[in-house]
Amino acid sequence: MHIVQEEGHTQEKLQALYDLSDYWLYIDSAKSMDFALQAYQIGKQLNDKFVTAVAHYYIAGVYMEHADLETAKMQFNKALTLLKDNKTIAGKRYQARIWHNLGAIEQRQDNDAGFLALLIEKACPILESIGDSVLLANNYYDIGNVFFGINQYDKALQYFKNAIQLLTNQQEYADAVECRLGIVKTLIYQEHYTDSVRINMKAYLDEAYQLLKGHPQAFSWLSYFTVNGLYFQYVTKQTDEALHMYDQGLAFLKDRQEPYRDVDLMNRKYYLYADRGDWVNAQKMAEYVYHETGKQGLSHDKLVALRNLVDVEEALHHRDRAFRLLKQYVALSDTVRNQQLDVKLNLIEKKYEAEKKEKQILQLKTDNQLKTASLKYNTAMLTFTGSGLVCLSALLILAFLLYKNKTRLVEKQQQLHQEQVRLLKKEQQINFFNAMLQGQEQERKRLASDLHDGLGGLLSNIKLLLSKDCPVEKTEEGKTRHELILSRLDKAVDELRRIARNLMPETLLHFGLVTALRDFCEDLERSGVHIALQTYGFTLDDNRDRQMMVYRILQELINNAVKHAEAKNILVQCIQNDDRVFITVEDDGCGFDSGKEVKGIGLHNVKNRVAYLNGHLDIQSQPGVGTTINVEFNTHEEYLPTYS
Repeated sequence: MHIVQEEGHTQEKLQALYDLSDYWLYIDSAKSMDFALQAYQIGKQLNDKFVTAVAHYYIAGVYMEHADLETAKMQFNKALTLLKDNKTIAGKRYQARIWHNLGAIEQRQDNDAGFLALLIEKACPILESIGDSVLLANNYYDIGNVFFGINQYDKALQYFKNAIQLLTNQQEYADAVECRLGIVKTLIYQEHYTDSVRINMKAYLDEAYQLLKGHPQAFSWLSYFTVNGLYFQYVTKQTDEALHMYDQGLAFLKDRQEPYRDVDLMNRKYYLYADRGDWVNAQKMAEYVYHETGKQGLSHDKLVALRNLVDVEEALHHRDRAFRLLKQYVALSDTVRNQQLDVKLNLIEKKYEAEKKEKQILQLKTDNQLKTASLKYNTAMLTFTGSGLVCLSALLILAFLLYKNKTRLVEKQQQLHQEQVRLLKKEQQINFFNAMLQGQEQERKRLASDLHDGLGGLLSNIKLLLSKDCPVEKTEEGKTRHELILSRLDKAVDELRRIARNLMPETLLHFGLVTALRDFCEDLERSGVHIALQTYGFTLDDNRDRQMMVYRILQELINNAVKHAEAKNILVQCIQNDDRVFITVEDDGCGFDSGKEVKGIGLHNVKNRVAYLNGHLDIQSQPGVGTTINVEFNTHEEYLPTYS
């Protein structure tokens, strides 16, 4: 504080103001803002863009921490504007921090995709260019957490491990601790507790403890208590030890006077009590979590809390309250879904506007090129005319050359016109085929949504009403009949969800192609068939339309093997090598004569979809032997569809 009060040493004074603003951020927002504003005034007095930009950064941090996200975003953007021409390492470092925090705002507004995009496309490239391994590791950790949140555990593990590698020779123990705990948490959620996995988890936990033990006030202790509790609860099944860890974390927060960060720990305690069947304590935890998530405004967390409350009330036989909470859950689900639709529509509109601007720019470039060409042509003609006055023979030669060039130009223009007509027809055919496929997928999605949200909700409400209002007959036969009705309602709901998933796999939209295929195969395996799904590097560059096309191809081929070939074992291999994709579906079914034309709308649709991908389809089959179908295509090629 004495450095701030002394005269002179402007740079030291500014750094002290930044540090004080950061220190008071979580304790006293007024003090934090006051120190940031002092730095801002110095920047204005010195007319220093960099100092002013950094002051905007710390001012934005205060607004962000206290939930005024729009004002925080405005302050961050002001800082970016002032730093846009700054090529210094310090300037670039603050640019990366600002992009990270703008992404964090997107995440707080339920937009994980926006957060991920800003980290990968903005913050990380800047940090890589200046070699800031500490901040880059911090961003990798956040990216890993995003992938963890959408259940893409392999990608999460890779980013956590990359972050640890960057921090190998650094002194940032807190970041190193968080990355190790991130790996343990991801391995727990993968639920493959082999001996080697258990050893790895214990090793990472021990490393985190060794890094922390010399820093009793480090905030990373909270993550350590939480993840260690998960390890005891789910891996070693020592629930008393797990509860002790969660309580240590809560005590740690209480000592730091940061109780508002305890939601995750209270939620963990809810699941622990629920697993034990201690619904009274589970209810206390669920009520607390629901109350606190309501303050934070994160719809997804509030949905989870509501779902937990419904389960608690059902377990305690409080049917009326369970029914009321279920109606709140359904209403909030509809609200979240509508918000997501608004975001998608805005993205579509922005994409359309961007394409319009690109076309306008292209047209201006074309006009300028034509004007330049015209000017050059006129200059050349004047030169040739002047030369003709000196030498008639040169003029005759020039006239002949011009005639030949004109003839060639006319021929090229005719060829260009023909090519334009051909491309226009090709584009119209592609647009027609795209529209047809998109219409089919939209109709599938609408039907799936209607079945899941309409009929599914109705069946769930009927079950609750039967459980709540229907008197149980005194006779044993009456009880049996009542249980049979509820059992058949459960089967009806399961069948309805299966149909809705087949129409429009939500897993594909949220978690990607590989996860959707795995869910589809696991669902079919319940019918008695064994399906082995193997994927290697299979991403399709995250192209959603191509992913949907491939999903439909595999869905049709696997269904054919199960329903028509009556196969008992199916092998599905999906391999991507750079731009080349290879897909194989092999079964041990009854087979057919592949030399004869097979009539059927299913296989016809498969051929059309493979042709759309500009791919090659090969079918090898014999009666009584089984069938092998190979699909191969390049992800960067386009196809002009043909219809038969």
